[in-house]
Amino acid sequence: MPDDSKVLELLEKIRKELNIARNIPSTGIALREQSVQDGVDLIRSDRRFDTMQVTLDNARTITAGLRAVTMEGQVAEFGVWRGTSLTQIAKFFPDWTVHGFDSFIGLPESWGGTANGTGAFDVGAKPPELPVSNVEFHVGWFNETVPPYGDKHDGPFAFCHLDADLYSSTKTVFDELQDWFVAGTVIVFDEYFGYYGWQQHEHKAFLEFLDRSGLSFEAISLGHMNLAVRLIDG
Repeated sequence: MPDDSKVLELLEKIRKELNIARNIPSTGIALREQSVQDGVDLIRSDRRFDTMQVTLDNARTITAGLRAVTMEGQVAEFGVWRGTSLTQIAKFFPDWTVHGFDSFIGLPESWGGTANGTGAFDVGAKPPELPVSNVEFHVGWFNETVPPYGDKHDGPFAFCHLDADLYSSTKTVFDELQDWFVAGTVIVFDEYFGYYGWQQHEHKAFLEFLDRSGLSFEAISLGHMNLAVRLIDG
């Protein structure tokens, strides 16, 4: 057994360090808090968010989006990583083929505003083994895999999970498959709000798409950082 005095000494040291950390202002924390508030301000100022559910949980927001699907069409996830949400989606649509897109070697560029640099989320270039049989993987960068997918299949999207993180990756999906996003399509963005610079990534790509297409949206559900919406006529 360790000496009681040494244990007490260690605990006191930990207590002091925690107090010091608590009392030193953090620029990073302040930026994150302000960014969260920016999202709150946007939601409160836009009536398209008025009737959405607030779940505080990303998986529940995906479920809300899945349950809101009212049309047939393609189902896809852009940004698979370990396949947790892809499995959730595939189980919800057991009779449909669900398409999963990822390079599986991490981000193609640094994700500004976060601690995730180029190569973050690398899982060794291999898709995960999933407990479902209705998933088709498209392995590679989006600019390499999305155009052939669009040529081989017919739209529109019934459900699309955009976990692309970056502006550039999200923009690629909207640019290449713009005509597949129609009134009635449900989109779930995985990191729409909640971090420094969120306005420059999925949010920015979505606003640009809405401006080009003339469509609008109604919010379905808000999670911790994700957002489910249904596209509607503008």
